[in-house]
Amino acid sequence: MALSRRELIGKGALFVASGFLAPSFLTRTALALDPAAAIANGLGGLDPSKKDKILVVIQLSGGNDGINTVVPFGDASYAGLRPQIAVKPEEALKLADGVGLHPQMTKLKGLYDQGKVAVVQGVGYPNPNRSHFRSMDIWHSARPDAFEASGWLGRYLASCECSQEGVLPAVSVGDQLNTMFWTETTLVPSVGNIGAFSFLTDTKYKNDRTFQLQTMKAIYDQAGTWSQHEALIRAGTQKALDGSDRLQQVAASYKSPVQYPGNNGLANQLKMVAQVIGGNLGSRLFSVSMGGFDTHANQAGSHGNSLKQFSEAVDAFQADLTQMKKADNVVIMTFSEFGRRAKQNGSNGTDHGSAAPMFVIGNSVKGGLYGSYPSLSSLDNNGDIKFGADFRSVYAGLLKDQLGADPTKVLAGSFPPIAMLQSSPAGGAA
Repeated sequence: MALSRRELIGKGALFVASGFLAPSFLTRTALALDPAAAIANGLGGLDPSKKDKILVVIQLSGGNDGINTVVPFGDASYAGLRPQIAVKPEEALKLADGVGLHPQMTKLKGLYDQGKVAVVQGVGYPNPNRSHFRSMDIWHSARPDAFEASGWLGRYLASCECSQEGVLPAVSVGDQLNTMFWTETTLVPSVGNIGAFSFLTDTKYKNDRTFQLQTMKAIYDQAGTWSQHEALIRAGTQKALDGSDRLQQVAASYKSPVQYPGNNGLANQLKMVAQVIGGNLGSRLFSVSMGGFDTHANQAGSHGNSLKQFSEAVDAFQADLTQMKKADNVVIMTFSEFGRRAKQNGSNGTDHGSAAPMFVIGNSVKGGLYGSYPSLSSLDNNGDIKFGADFRSVYAGLLKDQLGADPTKVLAGSFPPIAMLQSSPAGGAA
């Protein structure tokens, strides 16, 4: 089965656009094409001692109820605001006086007791937005004050030229690219299933895949003058083909004694991340997501089940990293687009709110509670808790101490980094 050069290039471009590149792949900046320009503009200078460090971002989609996740059972207002859905003080998994985890989060509590979980309380941003889409855009872009297309981790990849190195500098787990990786220059694959991330051809024709791949690689390897857009498609296609082959090898060789929980979508995603990390492909950034947190009605059971799945998935992933001797290099960060209203609604659920806790998890984490729990007796005009920590300060701490980057260049502003890692300078649990 023969395809013309135009058809092959078209097929390659489609493969890249649908599975590998950010949706803005048709534009490529001069800065990315010229590493010297990146350094001249202050985007270089990454800490080389962090080159093996990995960040895994877990997105809790729907707006996780932070008040019933990190429970303020010692606050006199808590039970009154939530007469049907409040966690009882004797059931909360105590972290400190008056504060505990939801009772379904026993696995995460175990990691906390080992000093591997930092809980940043009351995280948000000024003038919070309660739209799922806009607020998620804000968390992905780290720009509450503007409509910014690029994502904060995409800007990190562009600044360090990581997207120009290796086969898979980052992996967005899922069928669509997580826009936290979106820039004009980054080459990040969206991988929903390792087995399906491949160049597919018609199995009715013997050696069809081999011949098409040979022809495509010959076309893209040939010398010639390429426009900026063609050069990006060419480089992206080559990386996509190489990356898919490497992922197939990783999947075939992955063996782990760790039993991940069944019927748990987040656990399946984290298992895929563990496969890639264990395969030593050089990937440093991963995003995974879990839905089901938009709890407007009958919250108690569904929310508890979601937190249980989250807790068990993270625990299994941490155990897998430990057995493959990778746990010291990996840090997990969790976020949700917003928290929930302090007072329960008439359907025994909670409506869209503002601030919520974030978890930072890993062997190198200085565990404990960071910041103060927001007051439930001094709410804003919408009935929401007031944020105490800006989420960009959490990002800044991880950019600086885990990824070795200058946070101000990535976040387009100066936000005091929250020092949560063992290698961080003085600071820590409050």
